[in-house]
Amino acid sequence: MTTFSLFYTTLDLLYQLNLCKFMFVFYTVVISLGGCVVNFLSGVVAAPPLLLQAFKFGKMAHTTQVSRLLAALEVPRRWFSHFYVSASLVVTVALCLMWSVCVSEASLPPWAATTLDVLTTPHRTPAVNATSAAVALCLLALQIYRRLYENLFVSVFSSGHMNILHYIVGHTFYLGAVTLLLSQAPGFTTPESHIVFSGIEIQHVIGTVIFLFGFVVQHWSLCLLAGLRKNRGKNLQEKYLMPEGGLFEVVSCPHMLAEVLLYIGLLVILGLGNDWLWVTLWVLSNQVQVALMNHKWYQDTFKNYPKHRHAIFPFVL
Repeated sequence: MTTFSLFYTTLDLLYQLNLCKFMFVFYTVVISLGGCVVNFLSGVVAAPPLLLQAFKFGKMAHTTQVSRLLAALEVPRRWFSHFYVSASLVVTVALCLMWSVCVSEASLPPWAATTLDVLTTPHRTPAVNATSAAVALCLLALQIYRRLYENLFVSVFSSGHMNILHYIVGHTFYLGAVTLLLSQAPGFTTPESHIVFSGIEIQHVIGTVIFLFGFVVQHWSLCLLAGLRKNRGKNLQEKYLMPEGGLFEVVSCPHMLAEVLLYIGLLVILGLGNDWLWVTLWVLSNQVQVALMNHKWYQDTFKNYPKHRHAIFPFVL
């Protein structure tokens, strides 16, 4: 086999692979294994500084001589808003495509079909019905737009930094999630399937209620966090205070609990027999590991930190 034929064979294999699904599986494995090392084995084995640098940021940032050498790989934490700017553009395009394909019954534009072929697979079959896909996409868009608003007008970021890997993951997460959802909807598969909107079913109601509960809890919790820094001098804004009120009374990271609930709600709407399960598993693993890091930081920083608080799940973890 020549070098060129090997190259084209490799490209063809990648083309057949569902890159979005692979990405979420890869992210889940990495955050689970790396998070376990940082959260549970740091006292037993010495975690590599590069691993600590990749997992800890902001108030938890790992500071060593090695990590300072890696400062070139960091970006300001306030760049979180970039995630939601790009995500808002992607989900808006997705909403327009769904309206065009599912409501106006237009054909999927060639550029959109090619994008789905490359990012997922050219052999797509419907895994959800049109109603489930439309409800889930609208709720996901609502979440993204709200997070953009919060990042621009509610949150008060410190001068902390995050690893460039966080920045990359933040952008690819929303692109992958929206693309994966569309790729399983009728009208976006190959060949294009017949689109039929069914009535609202019980799983749509249950999933929406779970989603909206998480939606409200997350906004409330982020407003409480922002309130700890607002109306204070610049130097005081860099100081961290112990959060109180709302679900902060029972868990250290209610906003992360809410994030898990949001995606579980979408999973209930879409059902278990589709690739959205991998998106949910990634969100669950990521939020749990980061919540555990935050919880330990709170315990180490505030000597009077309430002992009854758990990290993310009330009375459990």
